Amino acid sequence: MSALATELTSKVPLVIPDSDKATWAAIEAALVSDGLESALLKHPPTDAIEMAIIHFTAAFVHSKEQEVITECVIGTRKLKIASLLPHISAVTPKIARIITTNYDRLIEFATESEGWGVDSMMVGRYWGKHNPDLSNKLMIKGVSSGNKGATRLIYRNHIKLFKPHGSLDWFMSGDTPMTSSMGFPSDPLIITPGVGKYKRGYGQPFDAHRERGNAAIDNASSILCIGYGFNDDHLQTHLSPKLKSGTKALLLTHSLSPKAQAVVSQSENCIALVNSTDVKNPGTIVIRGMSKILIPNVGWWDVENFVKGVLTS
Repeated sequence: MSALATELTSKVPLVIPDSDKATWAAIEAALVSDGLESALLKHPPTDAIEMAIIHFTAAFVHSKEQEVITECVIGTRKLKIASLLPHISAVTPKIARIITTNYDRLIEFATESEGWGVDSMMVGRYWGKHNPDLSNKLMIKGVSSGNKGATRLIYRNHIKLFKPHGSLDWFMSGDTPMTSSMGFPSDPLIITPGVGKYKRGYGQPFDAHRERGNAAIDNASSILCIGYGFNDDHLQTHLSPKLKSGTKALLLTHSLSPKAQAVVSQSENCIALVNSTDVKNPGTIVIRGMSKILIPNVGWWDVENFVKGVLTS
C-alpha cells in the first residue's frame, strides 16, 4: 500500500481540476499517517479524484501483476498459494472458497497453474458475462453411473472465488458487467477504499460476490486468513462475529493490525502466527487470546513456510 500511495501522490495531482486540489492535498497528507483506506474515509474524494484513483490504481496493480506472472511463466517464481491448494481440503474433489479484496488475477493464475478450476461467477475469456449458474456448472468434469441407473455429477478440484471489490478483468459495457482477458477501453470495475465502497459496491457483479462471500463465511466450519488486517467493513459484519462465536480460525500474517489483534483476543478458537521482530529471538509468535508463545527460527507466518514446516513435515 505504501508503494501505491507513492504512485497516487505523484500522478493524481496532474489530472484533477484545480478546484479539487485542496481536497487532494488533505487526502495526500493523511496517506502517510493513516493509509489509503482511512485517508479516503476521513476526506471523501470528489468524483474526479475517485476516478483518477481508480485509473492509476488499476494501472499500477496491473503492471505489478504482469511482473509476477512473467516470472512464473519463465519459471523463476511460483506463487505461494499454489503450494497451499493440495492441503486445503481433506475430501475429493477439493473445493476451496476464497474471498479476496485484491483486484489482481494472481489467485486465478496460481489455481489454474495447479490444474484446478476457477468458479469466479464470470464466464468467457474475451467477452464474458456474469453468469453464476453456468460458472458453477463448468466445474463439472463428468458423470458417473451408480446403482439402478442413478447418475452423479463429478466435479474437478476447484476454487469458488469471490471478489467483492472487483477485478482488473471486469468492465462495464453499457449496463452489462462483463469480463475480458484482452482488456477494454475503459477502466476496470474496481472499488476504491473508503466511501467509494459504499457508493459503487451495490450493483452487479459486486453484489453477488459480496453476498456469496458473506454466505461462505457464515457457513464455514473453519477459516484461514492470510495477510488480512480486518479493516474492511464489507466483510467485518460477517467475519468478526463468526470468529468471536468460536469458529476455528488461523491467521497467517507478518504483523497484526490493531483491529486484527482485537479480534484474536476476543476469539477463543482463533490462532495467529506472526513474525517475530526481535532480532535476538527470530521466529514465529503464536498468539491465542492474550497468550503469546515464540517458536524460534521458523517462519510459519509465511504461507510457503507454513506449508513446508507444518502441513508437509
